[in-house]
Amino acid sequence: MSQFAQHTAEVLAGERPPGQMRNLFCGAAYERLVRRAGGYASSVQRPCVSGTVMRNETDWSVFEVSAVVACGTRHRALAMRVVFAQHAWLCTHIETDLERGRRPCGRGGVRRRGHRAT
Repeated sequence: MSQFAQHTAEVLAGERPPGQMRNLFCGAAYERLVRRAGGYASSVQRPCVSGTVMRNETDWSVFEVSAVVACGTRHRALAMRVVFAQHAWLCTHIETDLERGRRPCGRGGVRRRGHRAT
């Protein structure tokens, strides 16, 4: 699973084309990966998965995978649900700390009606 996370991190950093992972992701998860491809880009170094945690409840064929990805001086978050289907692992859901159209945490305050930005 750590290599699966590493290859996914490389797509997120723009170091690997998303098409190389197409057969390892279901439709919605692959679309989300493609939308976020390049979001972890760093001019300093390639991404490196520095920690991977796998968890499953009782079913050996379903894993929740979370990883810390070192991208230059930043550390990013990656989480995936991976299931064993038809003799291969398949990512059915992916979450990152990237949200298109929103600022990442720590980049200024959020302005809400009646509240000052922090």
